Amino acid sequence: MSIDWDAELLGPVMSVFGEGAPGVPSSWPTYAPRRGSAFQLPDAVFDEQYHRVVEQGDGSEVSTSTPVLGVRASLFEQPPAQGDRVLIPSNGKTYRVADAQADGHGHVLLVLIEAAA
Repeated sequence: MSIDWDAELLGPVMSVFGEGAPGVPSSWPTYAPRRGSAFQLPDAVFDEQYHRVVEQGDGSEVSTSTPVLGVRASLFEQPPAQGDRVLIPSNGKTYRVADAQADGHGHVLLVLIEAAA
């Protein structure tokens, strides 16, 4: 028996912590792929100051901070890709996807870079 991670875990959890108001699509992040039409991302979880430790080639470590958006892979016809854009209505900023990191269970962490105006 396999677990439907999207239906059983990701959907319910992200609906609690996601950006915007339930039932108000204009408050949800808008995803604009380089190819194709833009669409809303209900329940996407935005973190403007995501911290991670990056190991350097010399064995030292550096702590970095970057904006990220957690999304459900099931919302995408094509996997999210580097260079796609996303508008976060809560702060009015547009970001470019620097990296898309899938976890293998239906969740994708989009590492973002603020796009030039």
